[in-house]
Amino acid sequence: MNSATRICLALSVGLFACKKESTRSSVSLPFSDDFNRNELGPNWFPSGGDWKIRDGYVYTTFSNNMPLFLNVDLPSDVVMEVDIKSELPIVDAKIELMTDGRTHQSGYVFILGGWSNKLSVIARLDEHGKDRKVKSPTNVKGNKTYRWRIEKKGGNLKWYLDGQLYMTYNDPKPLDGSGHNRLGFGNWQNQIRFDNLKIWAYADAPTIRTSTTVAP
Repeated sequence: MNSATRICLALSVGLFACKKESTRSSVSLPFSDDFNRNELGPNWFPSGGDWKIRDGYVYTTFSNNMPLFLNVDLPSDVVMEVDIKSELPIVDAKIELMTDGRTHQSGYVFILGGWSNKLSVIARLDEHGKDRKVKSPTNVKGNKTYRWRIEKKGGNLKWYLDGQLYMTYNDPKPLDGSGHNRLGFGNWQNQIRFDNLKIWAYADAPTIRTSTTVAP
């Protein structure tokens, strides 16, 4: 390898590192976002699809499993809460947790009222996988705001809706650390609002409310 080649290689590696670093936020936990602004801003990375701020919430339509990722590293044990509302009769809303921050199905996938409200799912790396956990009937409907809370402690996952335990999942090989430490909002082909996001390290999270205070 001649000197010119070495210089080009070093520059390429440097540029790649800078590009990779640009997706990292300096924000730390606890983190909150009420989306009361006009643009998504540097803390968010839309991997594709249609994601925008509208009237104080994140709005998505027909994003075809191209999530909106939060550029904040999450600890292995974490708690998040968010308000989610479908504007259609079906719910089909998704949260992706402990992802790589770039790609769909790179972590745990939580699907509420998927497949025309027939199934709710917690899946690991594959929302159609044989190891997914399924709830049916889902007991959810569209045009209603649900307050989600997801708790992860090791491989123990708990999913609450409006303060009530909804589903659980136990993973003997927990996803965490580099490559599995980001959060994503997900959507297939629906019209969904996301609002009032809060994230804590597990040890710092407040006690869960037993009733919802969000509007219908």
